[in-house]
Amino acid sequence: MNGPIIAATDFSSRADRAVDRAIMLGKELSFDVDLLHVIEYAPAQTVDVKALDRKMRQIMPEGADLPVRFVYPQGAVPAAIAEHAEEVGASMIVIGVARHNSIGDYILGTAVDRVIRGTSVPVLVVKNRPRKSYGKVLLATDFSEPSTRAIEWAAATFPEAELHLLHAYHVPFGAWNQAPYVAEEMEKEAGERLAAMVREMPEELAQRFTVHVRKGNLCAAVNALIEEVGIDLVALGSQGESGFRHATIGSQASAVLENAKADTVVIAPRVV
Repeated sequence: MNGPIIAATDFSSRADRAVDRAIMLGKELSFDVDLLHVIEYAPAQTVDVKALDRKMRQIMPEGADLPVRFVYPQGAVPAAIAEHAEEVGASMIVIGVARHNSIGDYILGTAVDRVIRGTSVPVLVVKNRPRKSYGKVLLATDFSEPSTRAIEWAAATFPEAELHLLHAYHVPFGAWNQAPYVAEEMEKEAGERLAAMVREMPEELAQRFTVHVRKGNLCAAVNALIEEVGIDLVALGSQGESGFRHATIGSQASAVLENAKADTVVIAPRVV
């Protein structure tokens, strides 16, 4: 998709970071930006477009010298955002976090989760104040096709970024299976698979990757690398799962999206 970047706002302060990041990305990637405010339907409601336009202009960052279109779809917020993105062939949806009062900025079951479930467009959840470009991108892989899609998307979208490829492994029955050689063999195998992935890439792309293998919890490994390397963006791919809690985005992706301390983008299949 090569349509506009979609940024959604409810005019709250937590949405400002998403708007600012969307404008920054629009400049960097040469995309137009659609700035959405969803009108939740109410009978006999009158929409004052001129007043909404004034509010939109007030939240625009200074120097936003690129095409920005104000759009006011009606309906349920998550569905309206996802539907507009699909209609215009959006390149990306940029939204803010559900809260800012803890490390777990993202809450499953919120509008953020429902937007991801409703679209095949990459959804970027902005957690931090935009101060610079995404210069260092962390790609978590479980060697699945969805995670490969996320790697390809991030490499193409941020061609100048330093790329870090992470696989976190878990020793089965670790409480009982404590023999050091088990973890050593798993780490060696994971390292070989990551190296093979990189070797299969074009040389120019392969040179951009640094490979990391970590034992234990994926979220802990992600946050450790964010601190150690200065990661700006985490990219995840997910095939999706059935079930109440993790419908469509998968348990690992859900956990990373909830707990990662950096902005996080998820590429997941739309559920129809």
